[in-house]
Amino acid sequence: MKNECSIVQDLLPLYAEDMVRADTAAFVQAHLEYCGACRDACKKAKQVLPVQKAPDTAPLLTLRHKLNTKKLQTVAITALFLIALFVSLFAVLDTPIYPPYQEKLITVEQLGDMGVCLTFDTEVTDFSYTVYDDPEGGDFYYCDVQVWTSLWDKLFKKGSGSLTATVTTRQTKPIIFVYVPNNGQENIRIASYDPNAKNRLERGVSYTGVIVLPRLSLWFYFTVASAALLVAIFAWFFTRRKERVRIWVERIGLYPVSYLISHCIVSGLHWSTYTLPRDFSLIIFLSILLYSAALLLLNRLYAKREAKRFMP
Repeated sequence: MKNECSIVQDLLPLYAEDMVRADTAAFVQAHLEYCGACRDACKKAKQVLPVQKAPDTAPLLTLRHKLNTKKLQTVAITALFLIALFVSLFAVLDTPIYPPYQEKLITVEQLGDMGVCLTFDTEVTDFSYTVYDDPEGGDFYYCDVQVWTSLWDKLFKKGSGSLTATVTTRQTKPIIFVYVPNNGQENIRIASYDPNAKNRLERGVSYTGVIVLPRLSLWFYFTVASAALLVAIFAWFFTRRKERVRIWVERIGLYPVSYLISHCIVSGLHWSTYTLPRDFSLIIFLSILLYSAALLLLNRLYAKREAKRFMP
């Protein structure tokens, strides 16, 4: 029957996927036994259509990874430069300022039988003293006294009271108190304390001064960094056409540049220092920060250059 063929062919898509009830399936099966045209149509309906391939998400994932990496690098670079900025400001503001000696700068008073009390002027925000045996073998001690302030202290420590220090006697040997100006001038004897004398505390005694010279180690490190930078420049010139080697030369050459910049920030163009441990530590710390930030920037530049090569 023509109408029966039409009904069966309408049911074939559902029949092919086994989505009809049993009596309907029996009806279609009975019709297919004697109708060749419907059997052919049934075979076509049962043919498995090719499954469409899911779109490749790898490029999207790669792009997402690159964007996340770029964001992290940007945050890291910004953070490193900000930290370097704060360290630079600290290095400038915290640089010790050694005042010239005045009588009011340090007041020495006897403290009974125990020793002496040192009272510092209000402009002094920090001090140190060192007691040691006479290097020439004399039967007494020296007490070197240093005082200083800084721009940071002047700005944020206004109104602080006078600082004091107590220096006690060791055994029964006298102590000679010496002010160290740290400015290339002779040390100044400010007082002496003899626990065995009738007048234990004596001021303004004659004294052959000693000049404390600054340390010149920063000049050595600056010279080494300059030489390393020159070597890196020459190495870059001879390896500029060998990309892999040139990239490593550029990366290594960034550190001498970072060190030289850090030296100029911490010490300016001065090669001598009375505070070598402080200055050198700040220079190293700041140079590591600058080098890390510069290295991240350089890697970003390499990535952009590589991307341009594959752009149409």
